[in-house]
Amino acid sequence: MAQNNRRFKACIASELADKSGYCAAKNLYYYGVKLHILASYQVGCMPIPESIGLTHAGMNDGKAYELLCNDPKVKQYTKFGDKAYPANQETNTYTPVKKGKGQEYLDAADQLYSMAVSKIRQPVESMNNWIQEKTGIEIASKVRSTKGLLVHVFGRLCAAFELLVQKYCV
Repeated sequence: MAQNNRRFKACIASELADKSGYCAAKNLYYYGVKLHILASYQVGCMPIPESIGLTHAGMNDGKAYELLCNDPKVKQYTKFGDKAYPANQETNTYTPVKKGKGQEYLDAADQLYSMAVSKIRQPVESMNNWIQEKTGIEIASKVRSTKGLLVHVFGRLCAAFELLVQKYCV
């Protein structure tokens, strides 16, 4: 909703949005919300979203993951996440291996394991990128209320999934 310098003055949709969001991939602080998607893998097609959640920008991804995984339907699946999510065999969650403090390299087995997890996760990252490209969901600078933010986010998601069904997964 607002990036860098403008994020300190933003106060729109304050019931959902906050000022402490940070995108490590873009090295960018922002004011807004995060969209979390748990999706099922499909061979040769985009993943199928199973659960979608919206949290304030400052919420830790691990906490958001716990909230999404409380759904009994989601608990039964094997899940693959990035390094921000907690790896846990009890919940069937697998994530790439993090380097320890002062560790320069992962050993070969950890590298292979991390590569395998990342290959499985790649379609979900592609889906996130595809949604942004097709809908511009990250650009919400015209939103002025909480209801407007919800309409913006979920309206664009509906449009994206309709396009996905019509064009790509027939």
